[in-house]
Amino acid sequence: MIRYDGMKAQESGNNNRQLPAGPYVAKVLDAIVEGDEPDQQLKVVIDILEGPYEGFYMKKYRAAKERGSAYEVKYKGIVRLRIPNKENKRAMYPESDLRRFNDMIWRFQQSNPGYVWDGNEKALTGLTIGISVQEDEYNGNAFTKPVRFEIADDVRKGLVKTMEPRKRDENPTTAPMVDQRSGMSVVETEKLPWNEDDKPF
Repeated sequence: MIRYDGMKAQESGNNNRQLPAGPYVAKVLDAIVEGDEPDQQLKVVIDILEGPYEGFYMKKYRAAKERGSAYEVKYKGIVRLRIPNKENKRAMYPESDLRRFNDMIWRFQQSNPGYVWDGNEKALTGLTIGISVQEDEYNGNAFTKPVRFEIADDVRKGLVKTMEPRKRDENPTTAPMVDQRSGMSVVETEKLPWNEDDKPF
């Protein structure tokens, strides 16, 4: 029998629970435009609003901060969407970018009666939105991430199906991970865009 000081059966803190893949109703905590024109992205910070996983991303972030880590703790409930701009020479599919951005705005308006997009990204803060969380894998590590906006009531009514797991090419590149249907990508290691001591709503 191995004997050691400080014997106590408890979780080590290395548990990396993931939000199960599927559709959820979420709330926008913040929205930030990143980059310089014409090459910009809209970063939307979300957390789960309803159901048994309410507050999942914030709870996970704060628990990781409390445990302490050799690595900087990051917030993971973040979705990025390219902002369409005809002057952006780096955009490979400008018409697709426009269609996807318009689709995102439509879903926000459908999810929030009375809300009308006026170009002010900060007005998204506090809004309700559906979100699809997809299973992914990288370098042998499985995880899930939010990748596509949905209409909130469609999620509540069970009309949104769980997305199939993302299949990667056998020879991955260093290009950003982008969902081909939505044009959105998520950064799995993000700092909170607001001071953690501030109320994010």
